[in-house]
Amino acid sequence: MKWAFKTLKRYRERFCMFSDDVQGTAGVALAGLLGTVRAQGRSLDDFPNHKIVVVGAGSAGLGVLSMAVQAVVRMKGIADTAAQNFFLLDKDVQFCTSFLAFFILFV
Repeated sequence: MKWAFKTLKRYRERFCMFSDDVQGTAGVALAGLLGTVRAQGRSLDDFPNHKIVVVGAGSAGLGVLSMAVQAVVRMKGIADTAAQNFFLLDKDVQFCTSFLAFFILFV
């Protein structure tokens, strides 16, 4: 899992990189999340107010979480509180509280 993020980070400046497991899944999932907000008849500005649980702490789950947090940062312009409504469950169905440290290291 971490190799996908390390590879993306290592070669990001030199090559056009794309990991379908990380970025492909994340793009489709984010489109679904934003579409859900629109289907509720709400403005996309309401997206940061939703609580989102990602089940699965593998590369795809972390990619979804990363892209969703990045979208909130772009919408709100504030990185400090962007991840407060996002939660991550690992394979043992335990809440992962250290996923922000992961983003700092690998994304």
